[in-house]
Amino acid sequence: MLPIAERMDRAGFLSIQAIALVQFDASVLFLNQDPFERIRLLRERITRTPMRGAVRSNLMRGFFPVADDITELFVERQIANGIRDIGIFDALLCSDNLVPSIRTAQRLGANVTLLLGYNIAPGYDDALYARKAREAVERFGVQTVTLADAAGIMTIDRVRTLVPAMKRAIGDTRLEFNTHCLTGLGPLLAIEAAVHGADSILTAVDPMANGNSLPASQMIARNLREIGFDVAVNDSALDDVGEYLGALAERERQPVGIPAEYEPSHYVTQYAGGAMSNLESQLKAAGIADKLPAVLEEIGRVRVELGSPIMVTPYPAIISAQAVMNVLNSERYKVVPDEVKKYVCGYFGALPLPVDGNVKDRVLANGSKDVALTPPVIAPVLPGLRQRYKDLGDDELLLRYMYGDEKINGLAPTAADDRFSVHHPVVDLVAGLAKHQSKARVEMSGNGFSLSAN
Repeated sequence: MLPIAERMDRAGFLSIQAIALVQFDASVLFLNQDPFERIRLLRERITRTPMRGAVRSNLMRGFFPVADDITELFVERQIANGIRDIGIFDALLCSDNLVPSIRTAQRLGANVTLLLGYNIAPGYDDALYARKAREAVERFGVQTVTLADAAGIMTIDRVRTLVPAMKRAIGDTRLEFNTHCLTGLGPLLAIEAAVHGADSILTAVDPMANGNSLPASQMIARNLREIGFDVAVNDSALDDVGEYLGALAERERQPVGIPAEYEPSHYVTQYAGGAMSNLESQLKAAGIADKLPAVLEEIGRVRVELGSPIMVTPYPAIISAQAVMNVLNSERYKVVPDEVKKYVCGYFGALPLPVDGNVKDRVLANGSKDVALTPPVIAPVLPGLRQRYKDLGDDELLLRYMYGDEKINGLAPTAADDRFSVHHPVVDLVAGLAKHQSKARVEMSGNGFSLSAN
């Protein structure tokens, strides 16, 4: 990230989404790096554009609500390390769950972006989203409201009614549109949202766009200009960033985004783009990649039976876990993950739609007896943590709470060498030849290009 960060900063974005829980997990669990250090290193190079951190309501990194004081510290430490825009969402659209995060961000002077997850389910009509958007402005005073279509399941017709309804509800407050490209319609939906009142579009720089990801920054900017919009991004900088990322992906043998063909099954599963990537990799790691079609079909059934929650974190993981159990066992809901029973019992908040009665009975009967039917009161945790970790700063204290002592003991300093670069294959070849002491002559040529070296 670091070699291209300054170029990203000069590209003219309204904000750069720099970190969310998945990046915390990737930093600690896979790279043995401090995620707060990641924020600081990026902030040293990204000085003009506000960096955004995403917070999933009161869930932190797990699948169970945590105490308000630890949620507040989580937001506080992101801001202290360089985040200037806090994006907050609650998958149940439960406003009370948002209070600690919003209150802390505003107290510390950060902008607040409230994401309202899109859902196809009874009751999730234009009036509901307009009401929630208005509440975000009137109750919380947020700077941005985002219509967040994480599964990429909106349609053109719905954009044409929903975006104007939300914009009317919030007036001059910024309306952001966020969709993914799983159905192949993401770029078209983004353009249509701009036409009907969205003030900004969440994008990804190609080749990190498309597929499970977001519409491409370069294409959206170009197409919006074609239809008369003023788009405040530097196309040359976008091209530089895209070229760098493409070369990096090739060098590291990592996949790039490929435009998806139209896929109507996503309207049934409503599975979020990032979660889909995780599901595919997890099934492959478990040796059951061949079960993916059956699991996706079962996800569609389980989601409806559990009251059609919006398929953003943590519900894709919770529902897919139940779907996998159903596929692998002869009897559906014979094995019930603890998180599913907690969800059914209201641990995450009031459910917008009821759980199917027969399914609820099976969940309660087969779920762990250690999960109480009534959610416990969540007590503050910071006093105990500060007593346990008397000599630690809040960053490390928070990480030890999230990941445990053993994992944090193994963290190493993040390499911050900006000299890292990606070269053209010819450059790599010549550099390699230069290291050899034996005499040799190399000649190569291409379209409008020739090279001779002794």
